Formats: sequence, C-alpha cells, structure tokens
Amino acid sequence: MRKKGSRKPRSRFRTFRLILLIGFLLTMAAIFLVSTLGSQKFGPLHELLFEAAGPVQKILSRASESLTSLKQDYVGLLSIRRENERLRGELQECRSLSYRNREALATNTRLRKLLDFKETTGLPMVAARIIGKDPSVWFRSVVIDRGASDGVSKGMAIVNGDGVVGQVFSVSPNYSKVLLAVAPSSAMDVVLQKSRVRGILKGTGSLTYQLDYILKTIEVEEGDHVVTAGYGGIFPTGLPIGVVSKVIRKRRGMFLEIEVEPAVDFLTLEDLLVVEQELIISEEEGGVLPVEQ
Repeated sequence: MRKKGSRKPRSRFRTFRLILLIGFLLTMAAIFLVSTLGSQKFGPLHELLFEAAGPVQKILSRASESLTSLKQDYVGLLSIRRENERLRGELQECRSLSYRNREALATNTRLRKLLDFKETTGLPMVAARIIGKDPSVWFRSVVIDRGASDGVSKGMAIVNGDGVVGQVFSVSPNYSKVLLAVAPSSAMDVVLQKSRVRGILKGTGSLTYQLDYILKTIEVEEGDHVVTAGYGGIFPTGLPIGVVSKVIRKRRGMFLEIEVEPAVDFLTLEDLLVVEQELIISEEEGGVLPVEQ
C-alpha cells in the first residue's frame, strides 16, 4: 500500500513541472510576438536572438556566395575549355587548308612554267616526275616515272621550265635514270649567247658548272648567258644552261677559267620534261643528227 501511494505524488510532480514548462514557453512566445507585432522596436529577446543569428547568417551568406561564385567559375571554365578546343580545331583546319592552297599554287605555277616552256620550244615532250634520287657525288642522278613504254630512250634530254636538267642514261619499261648536268661525269657543248663562242660545259658535283676551252682573247663578262649549242643531237639548240658567275684570267695558259651558275635550281627539282628526240647516224656526213618523233 505504501509503494502505490509514493508513486502517485511523483507522477503528479512530473506532470506539474511539464505544465509549468509549457506555460513558460507559451508566455515567452506571447511576449516575443507582442513585442514584434505590437511595436517596430526590437525587444530584448528579439535583440538577443537577432545578435545570435546574425553571425550565423553572415557565414551562411558568404558560404552561399562562395559556392555560387565557384560554380559559375567552374561552368565558365568548362565553357572556355570547350571554346578553346573548338577554336584550336578550326585553327588547325585553317592551317591545313592554307598549306594545301600554297602547295596547289606552287604546283600550278611550276606546271604552268613547264607548259609555257614546251609551247615556246615547240618540241615534242613527255612530262615526268622525280620519284627517287642518287646521293652519290660523281653520278648525281634522279629516277623519273617514265620509261621505254612511254617512248623514253637512252640519251634523251631532260629539261624543266628553267632550262637543261640532264639526260637519260638508263631506261626500264616504266622508269628511267637521269644523269644531272651538274654531275662531274656530265659534259655538253654550249655557246656564249652574246659572243657565240663555243665551249664545253662540265659539272663540278656541286651546284655550279665549269666552262672550258674559252680563249683569253674572248670578251666574257659576269652575267653572260650560256645556252646549248645543239651539237651531237642530244640537246636542242638554244636551251638555257646558266649565267656566267665568275671569270678568272691566269697568267699561264691560253684559256679562261669560267664558273657558270645553273639556270635550274637542282635543290627543288620535282616535275620534268623529256625531249622526245632520237639519234641517227647521217650516212652522207657521218655525223649524228636529231630526229623528232
């Protein structure tokens, strides 16, 4: 009986304390609402809550602004990166197009020069392209993509839009080997265009010629043009060879030492022309004559 009586006072005390706490909270809420709605001035409680919430709101606001700025920067960075990739691709495409246009223009200019040269000379010619080079000095030569099946034969002259390049010295059905005029083993009959004096032009292995057998009594000056003489039937008469670049008069000897700069740029050879001429022996004169096909 005592145990039941002691439990009831405790339960009533807890209920009383709960009611008292709820009443206190309701009273404080009422005071806060009245102070807020009834007057525009901050009450003590309002000021306390406001001061406590202000720093928190400030931190949250700055954090929100930082996150928003970071998000915008990240999105902007991704957009700029995509734009850079797009622009880089367009730039690469424009560069490739520019390279192709320049190459097409250079090829067109080169082929136009070959065509003009062919029309000017009026000789039958076959167009050819260099597909290989021999690096040796003594037999400086190139391989072209024309052979016996195209009508090319040994001894035919090779030219381009600037002048004489060399002559064919080896032929297969579809390819030919051309000995360049600057090779030390190459020699051809030429004339000085101004004085009409004949000499022998030899290759030096470098990018110059050596003109031999010109007497000291002949007036030769730098800038004089040298052309093919047409003897032997290999090279037609009057094809450009080069320009005199140096004249040396030594005390001893009867001949001048003459250096000739080639009219052809042998470093940039690509497209060539094969002069279609055959060599036959003249029975009456016992000489060699060219015959056009």
